[in-house]
Amino acid sequence: MLQSKLIKNYLAGISTGSARMLLQVVVGLLLTPFTLRYLDRQEFAIFTLTLEVLTWLTLLDIGITAGLRAQAARLNNHTEQDKINRLASTAFFTQNLIVLVVLLVGLVMAFLFPHFFPIRPDLQRAATIVMGLSVLGVAVSIASQTFSGLLVANQQMHVDNMIGVLLIVIRTVLIVVLLKCGFGVFSLAIAHVAARVTTAVLAIVRVYKLLPNLQIRYHLASWAELRQIGGLGIWFSLGGLAGIAIHSLDSVVTAKVISVEAVTALVLTGRFYELSSSLVWLISEMARPMLGKILGENKMAEALKAYRSIFAVSTGLSIVVGLAVWAGNACFITRWVGGVNYGGAAVDFALALTIISFIWVMPNRAVLTANLKVRPQVLVRLVEGALNLCLSIYLGRRLGLIGIVCGTLIASALTSMWLLPLLTAQMFGRRLREFISEDGLQMVKLFVLLLPVSFMARFVALQVGGYPGAFIGAMITGLFGMPLFWFIVLSSELRGQVQTILLRFSRKARSWVSPGVAST
Repeated sequence: MLQSKLIKNYLAGISTGSARMLLQVVVGLLLTPFTLRYLDRQEFAIFTLTLEVLTWLTLLDIGITAGLRAQAARLNNHTEQDKINRLASTAFFTQNLIVLVVLLVGLVMAFLFPHFFPIRPDLQRAATIVMGLSVLGVAVSIASQTFSGLLVANQQMHVDNMIGVLLIVIRTVLIVVLLKCGFGVFSLAIAHVAARVTTAVLAIVRVYKLLPNLQIRYHLASWAELRQIGGLGIWFSLGGLAGIAIHSLDSVVTAKVISVEAVTALVLTGRFYELSSSLVWLISEMARPMLGKILGENKMAEALKAYRSIFAVSTGLSIVVGLAVWAGNACFITRWVGGVNYGGAAVDFALALTIISFIWVMPNRAVLTANLKVRPQVLVRLVEGALNLCLSIYLGRRLGLIGIVCGTLIASALTSMWLLPLLTAQMFGRRLREFISEDGLQMVKLFVLLLPVSFMARFVALQVGGYPGAFIGAMITGLFGMPLFWFIVLSSELRGQVQTILLRFSRKARSWVSPGVAST
């Protein structure tokens, strides 16, 4: 049996993470059309490209934060506080040196940015300033990553999530106020920096309440600890490089190969996939500290059981969510931001498949990382990233936007979708064929059965049109998909566990509501 505290913290992370993502979905749906009233398509694309380019700056962290999380998650706060102090001190002072490098490199990038992309002359100065402000936000974020990493390592993801909720609120309020005051594209960058500063301060305060004996001192930092964190962290950094090539370069390739305006169509067509899949992504991401604790105690059987449950739930839900979004996405995007910002049916469907492929590998990444098996999975993802970039450029020049999206999908199918399960199977001493057949066949069955339903639902949605059509298309697919997911993907044991968890949530919700009811 998994330790109840680990499960409790995991579920707290899932629930607060879901609340955070739902808020982000609602804000994104309402804020995007509002923003487009004040910005033209190229101004909107400038900020999008700025954030995409700045992901490269985060690589200068050389995986220090990820290495700290992985190492600290395997330590006991009561008996290994000295070790935690040395790790945290080493990470903190190393990251502050990295911040100086980030500011210098970012300044150069800010001046080069408007000349690298085909930005019209009247927006080039604004693009430089937006880039400079956003660099400052990245620097603040990196400087506070030690504290955020300690929260996550100690399974305080729910605290990190609540801080994230505050970031969304601050950023949203500032964007609305600044746009109305006429700050234009600068509104997005100013709000980004202000929110980062506020949430960084809150993370620091919360860590010292969680770990009152935490000491971050210069004399505690050491090369030995840096080698330990960095030896693992450098592979996390390379994994981040691969992740950028896989998930974040599509916008850059689109701007260079097609046009800057096409970036807006790509981003907005995929916006709801990104937001809704983030809810499913939490299932694997929030499990990393829990899996680290289990594997740290060498409980391989429990780890395998946890992995299989996470894979079944996350991958099955990604199929239902991906096809449900696809069924209503055309109606939604057209009504939401206009038909000019919709990438087309083929791009839409390819994005749905891309999301499913992304979620497919997440449980493998989570369990491999938790067991410190970082190097082999990063090598796989580096190959995927290089292949993705080459295919996206080649196919984008010949097929346009659909070629860029398909490049990502093909690269994943040829590499991570089978090589990462292979690494996981080897870690648990299983054969790949048996390992995949135990879980993968159920996913294929679910997809094959639900696909024609989603086509029918999309047809109905297009006949209705607008938000009602989008809702009907998604609901038809979801109403058919969830029972299929429940009976095809989930085992009887897992169904029982899910029912127990839902019952606990129901009882807790009633206990929260009943005092208010009594008082009325």
